[in-house]
Amino acid sequence: MMPKEPDTPASLAKRLDEHLAQHPALAERIHRELLMELHRRGIATIDHIHDEARRRTGEALQDARTDPNEAERDRWDDKERELAEQITREIVAREFTLEDVDDLVNLTLKREEVQSLESVAEMPSVSFKELAGKIHRFCQLSLGETELAPAEVIATRVALIRHFVSDQLEFIGVAKNHLTIRDFDDVTSRMVGNDDTLGRIGGKAGGMLLAHRILRKAEDKKSDLFLPVAMPESYYLRHDVIEDFLRLNRLNDYQRQKYKSDEDVSREYPLIRGVFRNSDFPLKIVHDLRRILEQIGPHPLIVRSSSLLEDRFGTAFCGKYASYFLANQGTPEQRLRALMGAIAEVYASIMSPDPIVYRREHNLIDYVEGMAILIQKVVGGKVGDLFMPAFAGVAFSRNEYRWSPRIKREDGLLRLVMGLGTRAVDRSGSDYPRMVALGAPTLRPESTVGEIRRCSQQTLDVVDTKANRLRSVRLPDLLAMREPIPMLDKLVSACRDGELYPPTGLLVDEDPENLCITFDKLLRETPFVQRARDMLSRLEDVYGVPVDMEFACDGEKFYILQCRTQSTALESGPVTIPKQIPKEDIVFDAHRYVQSCQIDNIEYIVYVDPVKYDRISTREGRFAVARAIGRINRALKPKSFALVGPGRWGSNDIRLGVPVRYADINRCCLLVEVARQTNGFSPEVSFGTHFFQDLVEANIKYLALYPDESGNRFDHEFLSNSTNMLATVNPDDASLENDIHLIHVPTSASGRHLQVVMDGESDEAVAYLA
Repeated sequence: MMPKEPDTPASLAKRLDEHLAQHPALAERIHRELLMELHRRGIATIDHIHDEARRRTGEALQDARTDPNEAERDRWDDKERELAEQITREIVAREFTLEDVDDLVNLTLKREEVQSLESVAEMPSVSFKELAGKIHRFCQLSLGETELAPAEVIATRVALIRHFVSDQLEFIGVAKNHLTIRDFDDVTSRMVGNDDTLGRIGGKAGGMLLAHRILRKAEDKKSDLFLPVAMPESYYLRHDVIEDFLRLNRLNDYQRQKYKSDEDVSREYPLIRGVFRNSDFPLKIVHDLRRILEQIGPHPLIVRSSSLLEDRFGTAFCGKYASYFLANQGTPEQRLRALMGAIAEVYASIMSPDPIVYRREHNLIDYVEGMAILIQKVVGGKVGDLFMPAFAGVAFSRNEYRWSPRIKREDGLLRLVMGLGTRAVDRSGSDYPRMVALGAPTLRPESTVGEIRRCSQQTLDVVDTKANRLRSVRLPDLLAMREPIPMLDKLVSACRDGELYPPTGLLVDEDPENLCITFDKLLRETPFVQRARDMLSRLEDVYGVPVDMEFACDGEKFYILQCRTQSTALESGPVTIPKQIPKEDIVFDAHRYVQSCQIDNIEYIVYVDPVKYDRISTREGRFAVARAIGRINRALKPKSFALVGPGRWGSNDIRLGVPVRYADINRCCLLVEVARQTNGFSPEVSFGTHFFQDLVEANIKYLALYPDESGNRFDHEFLSNSTNMLATVNPDDASLENDIHLIHVPTSASGRHLQVVMDGESDEAVAYLA
């Protein structure tokens, strides 16, 4: 930076001469920019300078020409041009400040660099090395007081987004107004890939970057924010790396899996995972991954899918591809092998059944899939040998299912958990996240202290750095370690005398067995709820559609992990439940978590009796039920059948529900979770999980039944004793007739079908024969 000088005509002339000497190739452009600025400020017009130059040459001034077919003035000759530049410098030296001159020259340099960058970025076959170098050169320029106008940089931003993130026009239309050229300088410095080719970082990485940028921009003018927005330290394997990986290991044939039958895809996927995990990476990629691990050190990592199809507008691919936590402990070579193994398994997940079925449904099966990888440091800190964030979760700008008339759809919803966010987006264990309706954050689905305690999170997911793996730990066991836990006082409450009390101070000094994860103090005594609402509102306004966002908090910052458009249920008009339905015709009814819709003429019911399912003693037996459900799903006509079975369908804990995948249930019209009480509690239902978002996006209606609660009707006789058509529809599954009951409703109900009417206003639903 040049030293500060007094603002005199002489010092300004000297500064300007220094700039022109430093950038001789841009002298003409600098003079032009100075002239334009004089014109903009009303100090001197181009005609005034033109006339003054002619006077100095001794030529007579030209009369104004009025004929529209005649040019207004003659072109300058070389001498007049030189004089015009001299006059421009003289006026600038009188009228501008040193800061004005420096800023204008800097702006000229930025315009030159951005035009050069744009020309390179628009080349279809530019190399990563050349384009990243151009970006870095532009970003080396001083920011200056004046920014380039949006119109001057939009085309360059669009080209960079298309090269590095996504070619989807809807995404580009939003991102071009928020992702800057300087953002890409940081991103390209963290990319892994071949220098001679170019690839994208994929939808998940792109959505995270865009959301972070949008929210940071909204925070720039604010100070002392509660939990300011941040983004985890991230590295990006571009999607072109998988092409080199497949070519090196001669695995390109596996790209044809998407055209095979569902049965073949399901059967062959375990083999593909094993083959991929033990395949080699290009030597340069190995070196780059080793360098990343050296920079990160033994900090826990998560290896996440970031497919080119993932998190696009209209196709979220929620939970379709694999992501893996790594404790990242051991020798450098052990850590490297674990990282490469996780990356390879994410690559293999392209060939798994769920994304292939999903792609078929959305007419994306012929798209050449590209899988980028997002490598991130896990958010959080150490608690003894364990590593975890204070809390994590998922936020929705629209609440699709409400448990009270006081809850509004547009207020949004949070699913909060202590520890890693796996329990907020997946369905695992007999645990409950805290469901927060952002318009009424203290309104809980549970009504008594006993219910709140039973329906609170009991177990946390953490990274065990000593055991070098992901594991779950009970809250009392975690607290018994007597290690500091960030924000603990805001996350737990103590149960005393039949009531729950949040800690009065920062110190939590209670018997761990009496503590319950409630988040009450966080929700009631901090700005967290309003911050969440503001962030979701801002993102929805910018995206133009509802969004969902995954996040984690280390006690100091709010980290954006993912952002995408939210799958929303189709709106239904008013629905009226018929009066005086004969009791003998009612198959089941519901009085909680009901949306408005009507489903007519359901032909089949697939029923898995929760009691019988609970008696299946082996893991293999329960998975056999899930795979048979998948075969029924493929055999029956789409949207002709309802699935009724133990909550939770799709759970990672096979004790609590049938472990179906999306590909096993995607053709049903109604999915019913029967939440029977076991040991005093009912399993948590699906709201807000990846599984739930699948249902919404596929327009599969959802009901939760609580047959053990007083006043609820559930016709176990009809569901269990009607003629079982399983062997007729799928003869190979006849041995599972005791576990799966397939009812052809017209056959068992004298030609009638199942009608389902759901009234969200009254929170009532009924399924009956008619």
